[in-house]
Amino acid sequence: MDNQALYRKYRSADFDHVIGQGHVTKTLVSAISSGHVSHAYLFTGPRGVGKTSVARLLARALNCTGDSKPCNQCDSCLAAINSSLDIVEIDAASNNGVDDVRELRDKVSIAPTTGAYKIYIIDEVHMLSTGAFNALLKTLEEPPRHAVFILATTEAHKVPATIMSRTQSFAFKPISESDITAHLKLIAKSENIALDDDAARLIAHSARGGFRDAIGMLDQMSSEAVTAVSVRSVLGYSDEDGVAVVSRALASHDGRAALMAIDELVAGGAQPAQIAIQLAEQWREVLRFGLRATETPSDIVAELAGTVSPAKSAVIIDALMAVTKSPWLQMSLETAVVRLTAVNEAPQAPPVAQLAPAPIKATRGPKRMSSESVIAEPVADGAGVLEPGRWPKVLVLLKQHHSSLCALLQMYPTDFSGDTVTVRARFNFHRDLFNKPQNRQAIEAAAAKVFGRPITVTAVTDDSAPPKKGKHDTSDDLAAAALEILGGEVID
Repeated sequence: MDNQALYRKYRSADFDHVIGQGHVTKTLVSAISSGHVSHAYLFTGPRGVGKTSVARLLARALNCTGDSKPCNQCDSCLAAINSSLDIVEIDAASNNGVDDVRELRDKVSIAPTTGAYKIYIIDEVHMLSTGAFNALLKTLEEPPRHAVFILATTEAHKVPATIMSRTQSFAFKPISESDITAHLKLIAKSENIALDDDAARLIAHSARGGFRDAIGMLDQMSSEAVTAVSVRSVLGYSDEDGVAVVSRALASHDGRAALMAIDELVAGGAQPAQIAIQLAEQWREVLRFGLRATETPSDIVAELAGTVSPAKSAVIIDALMAVTKSPWLQMSLETAVVRLTAVNEAPQAPPVAQLAPAPIKATRGPKRMSSESVIAEPVADGAGVLEPGRWPKVLVLLKQHHSSLCALLQMYPTDFSGDTVTVRARFNFHRDLFNKPQNRQAIEAAAAKVFGRPITVTAVTDDSAPPKKGKHDTSDDLAAAALEILGGEVID
């Protein structure tokens, strides 16, 4: 019995058999044919798309003596297939220290045994430590003529720019579902595995662009006929009809129906994370169809797009994708669904009728009211001229989060004209402070709550502006405004 894993058995034997990376292999073949070989390459891309396979093919081709490179028949190619001394593979995940790279650097000067090049393949290179990268940098800057480095990584953003700038970089793409499906069928036929079309498409979709993952799934289920039902069962997929029930409940804001549908899916063997992913994928199609980026939607997608806006679809997708990162998957999925079904519900007001307002002590002196005791409540204002008597209420609301700004505003008189309030500051730096966008927005927000309509607040410099009334009187105005807003009483 052959126990070799299928993904190893069907690893590409030459560049022509590499799937979905023609933009990479074409360039490499041209470079080899013309003799323009770089001393360092960087292969980036998601897992399972052929980075290591192409690195091995490139290493084999560099020392190949046959006509087609690699020919897989010459002594050099046969030696490479059976582990050649001229091809050194290093796993940076477990050899990521400075000493490991220094040891490599000391050995780089050793000439190849049989071929023209000695090739070093460093997989998961982003796992190297900072010190290790610094040690590798010197070697990449001035390598021996016989040394070629091939670096591979799934996380290119973690590779220092100094390393990337000294390599030829190739970005590997996720493999299309159609390419994966076609090759799965070829492998199944070669291995006498019964694989129906729906199962092949479902495996290709689950692999998310990774050919190695797709072959691994096929290998896992190859002991019996592989059908769509068996694939869903093994991979923990949710029933499509059940997913549609959850989506319809989200669209109709029916939290109870959504939770009951999720319970049924989980009871049937579906994994909460997979439910969230399938829901997110379905709502992604809804979003795209709503923006006319998809022309042939499924029936459920067309139905949902007719009732839910693309913006709401985006909110649903974000919430569902956040579920997949939680350690408590089912609980997170349920709470996310409840929140999403309650998005359009008006917030319930607290039962304030049962709570007696706390008495507020009005002080006469330098001590002012604590902003913690003031609760903002909008006071409606009819159309017409602004009432200057309500300005202290604006200051009460502003003081909750901007006490310093409130204190400065108390120092200066204000003019009211139409829907505009003008603060007459005596100093330019105070004028500029009031007109600072974030400060002006805070003042206008408080004023809009008090006057019941949008208010424009601006500040000007006025050296002749009369000083506002004394500090004690100002505190009295604020206390009176707070009493009116909160409905409290004065305690002597």
